[in-house]
Amino acid sequence: MSPLDQPDRHCVAEQIRELLDRAAAHDGIAPLSERFRMLVDDPGEARTVARREADGAVAAYGARLPEGTIELVVAPNRRRLGLGTTVLRDLLRDGDAHADTVWAHGNLPAAQAFAARHHLVPIRRLHKMTRELTATDAATSVHFPDGFELRAFAPGDEDAWLAVNAAAFATHPEQGRVGRQELAALMAQPWFDPADLLMLWGPDGQLAGSHWTKIDPRERVDGMPAGEVYVLALAPAWQGFGIAAPLTVAGLRHVAAQGLRAVVLYVDEDNPRAVATYRRLGFGTLTVDAQYARDGGPGLVPSRRN
Repeated sequence: MSPLDQPDRHCVAEQIRELLDRAAAHDGIAPLSERFRMLVDDPGEARTVARREADGAVAAYGARLPEGTIELVVAPNRRRLGLGTTVLRDLLRDGDAHADTVWAHGNLPAAQAFAARHHLVPIRRLHKMTRELTATDAATSVHFPDGFELRAFAPGDEDAWLAVNAAAFATHPEQGRVGRQELAALMAQPWFDPADLLMLWGPDGQLAGSHWTKIDPRERVDGMPAGEVYVLALAPAWQGFGIAAPLTVAGLRHVAAQGLRAVVLYVDEDNPRAVATYRRLGFGTLTVDAQYARDGGPGLVPSRRN
């Protein structure tokens, strides 16, 4: 099937979500990241491709963001039939396939074999870490230096949050791209609650940092609901002042106070300082996602599209 047009998208979006649920149940891990799940309903400038069964059911789906990041999924009962290859070929950028990258969530053996067949090599690894939460976490006292105030996000805080996020993640390939439109889309998600976005204001009245915790009913650890350290950002001007640790603990306390008994977070493997910090806080690696890119060898050639 060709890339989805808008009328067709409304008809198949629910089928795509069902495909994602089936794949997650089979593999034990969500096949698409949140950013790509959001494209199912609103692709924006992304390119999306779906392949259907004879009865019209979606058997494979994938999307590519304008910057070249690709994610795709094939129904468990339709794998090893070339559908993944077809979707990937349709998504590769015409004339510049080497610019594209492909995420494999959980980097499962089947995904590694698929990558090897298409001469894709891992260029980045993202650890999903987890930690148990206890009643002690919910009751932990959090202390900041004099003059700091921690409160929940309120309407009107958007510009301050965007400025700190942009500065804190200036070199990050995903978080650094979040702008007003992306922020609005995230805040429109069913899981968003302003109370979960903790804002730390400095003695100068400016935002010093924030800890956006996420409580999504779909998040599970060992079958139990879990919260997430979603975005932890510190303004560069306040780094080294001893506020990162209490800001982290404040978020863990907030999640634990909701009755959740586990929390997760994502951190790049090539940020050993952050990985070590989270391990000291009791986090351990749950899964590892891998991002792949072409190694220059023979393999897929982008399909020609009119």
